[in-house]
Amino acid sequence: MLTLAQFFERVARGTASIAVWLFFVLVAVICLDVVTRKFNIPVPFLDSTRLQELEWHFHGALFLLCLGYSYLMNTHVRIDVLSTRATLRTRAWIELLGCLFFALPFCIVLAAIGWDFFQQSFAQSERSDAATGLAYRWIMKGVIPVGIVLLLAAVIAVSLRQIVFLFGPPALRDQVKPV
Repeated sequence: MLTLAQFFERVARGTASIAVWLFFVLVAVICLDVVTRKFNIPVPFLDSTRLQELEWHFHGALFLLCLGYSYLMNTHVRIDVLSTRATLRTRAWIELLGCLFFALPFCIVLAAIGWDFFQQSFAQSERSDAATGLAYRWIMKGVIPVGIVLLLAAVIAVSLRQIVFLFGPPALRDQVKPV
């Protein structure tokens, strides 16, 4: 179980370590947009509408591709009302039950819907509604199911670790850090 959890963690971490470079691209696009609008500098093939759409595409991709890593690192928004004063075992139970009954079903449904969303966009060769906007909007819509599958991998990894912590032999429990 731990080997499988480590595999899923490597996938989420690896994707996030590559995707984090989108941050620098996003900053460059924002700066280019601000400078070209402020000083009225025309950029061939990259007017303000395209630059703004690129901004939200990169921002969305950065968020989605790093979401699984964020869950693995426990840096996501969490309301710890139930677990603030709880023991490690109780916290592990809360995390496991939350994964099994909320996170896993949510990710599966959202990945399926996201995949349909992407396929429909690709089949229609969807582009921006703006006349000067970006073509190939299906690329960004394809990132949605990818990001959700990465989150699903992280949720599975955390679930497996909680199972090992709760039910595994003492030697393996020491290797697992509960949430």
